[in-house]
Amino acid sequence: MSQTFAQINLLFLFVVITLSGCNEVEPNASVFDEIQFPNENALSWDYPVKPGSEKWKTFQSGMEMVEACQIPKSVLSGLSTEELLLICLKYPLLLDIGAFNFFSDGYAAYERNFNGIREFYQRSDAAVVIYSYYKQLTLDNAKMYSSIFFIFRISVVEYILSAPSVISKFSAQQRKEVATELNSKLNLKKSQPGDFPHNYLNSTYRALIPIIKSDSNGNLSSEDAKLAGYFTGVGLPPEKVIKQVEEMITSYLSSK
Repeated sequence: MSQTFAQINLLFLFVVITLSGCNEVEPNASVFDEIQFPNENALSWDYPVKPGSEKWKTFQSGMEMVEACQIPKSVLSGLSTEELLLICLKYPLLLDIGAFNFFSDGYAAYERNFNGIREFYQRSDAAVVIYSYYKQLTLDNAKMYSSIFFIFRISVVEYILSAPSVISKFSAQQRKEVATELNSKLNLKKSQPGDFPHNYLNSTYRALIPIIKSDSNGNLSSEDAKLAGYFTGVGLPPEKVIKQVEEMITSYLSSK
């Protein structure tokens, strides 16, 4: 009788363990929903005036160019967040970000001058959408000279990903996943120096600092902001600064 009872208990325990195992989250499972993006070459809206067009050639100032690149308010409200992001990344003056001495200054001008990116920041799903896009970017075998715009765009995406208004929308668990993805791409860039010169590492390092250290509103302490500032230029900062950040990354990703 006791043997039968023990067998029943063993069977019950097996069922409990099996069912509980089915509810466990895979160690490497994403905490983000899967997002499908529309065809970038078949968006519902495109910039009516672009560099090289006859109309563009008539512009007498940079402000005229900026004004021509704004998305009409009637269009903005009807765009999905996924489509809005792709339109923001096709901004005709996007490469002007690189015309500044500091990439951060060029990106600040992009934010200031373009209503599309400001609208993107306000979307409740902006954080999920930008991360999903970043995760889907494949850096393997990127060709520096044939894909310079693609490589430049990666840096822009990393700036969007680490904007305060975006970070504030991430949960703690999501931040950990974002940091893991950033670090993975950082290591891939390091492994392909011919395709990713050292100045293209800066945007990844810079993105990791606020993802790891920002408060719930996406703001950095003055000390951490100073640390991030080392990675806003073209050249890499001193080796001791890089080491400090890499130790920060390792500590954060290994913590529970």
